[in-house]
Amino acid sequence: MFLFLYFTTRMDGKIKFKSSSTTSNFSFYLGNISCLVLIGYLSLHFNENPRVIGALMLITAAVICVNSRQTCVVMDDRFKILYKRFIPAFSSSKDFLYTEIDSIEAILPLTRTTETGILASLYWSRHPYGKTLENTLTIHYYDGHTKHLWVKISREDLQEAFIHIKKLSPIRIDESY
Repeated sequence: MFLFLYFTTRMDGKIKFKSSSTTSNFSFYLGNISCLVLIGYLSLHFNENPRVIGALMLITAAVICVNSRQTCVVMDDRFKILYKRFIPAFSSSKDFLYTEIDSIEAILPLTRTTETGILASLYWSRHPYGKTLENTLTIHYYDGHTKHLWVKISREDLQEAFIHIKKLSPIRIDESY
């Protein structure tokens, strides 16, 4: 466990802010542990129908591999979006240097009360495209290109990160809900 925390949280600069959500962490681990229990249950019944049960086990294992909890880390010269996965080898991050960014547009419908997935599913069940509830960040660079990110970091955590980013850089941040 220590090695996982060391390799996934090691940063090159001084951390000013790191988002953390107890609800998000709880639902992340609960979902992955539920998938592991399901794989265990399916393995007990594998001989009954190997093809179907094998496919279900493979799909459940894929869910474990791609499921991530996201964290925003603000440092002196950049901010990062960390994608921490249950299997540390699949974890990743995206770095954004302040000197390269002109502005950030943020559409922030996801709050701490809707990030568990249950309320988000109910809220978006009437949405015509069936999209899950996520916050959208559009990053505009000085060289003209843009990058779109869809993150499951709560509005409150992103707003706190934006306060720190504004103190450290001249980036213009436009928020809407």
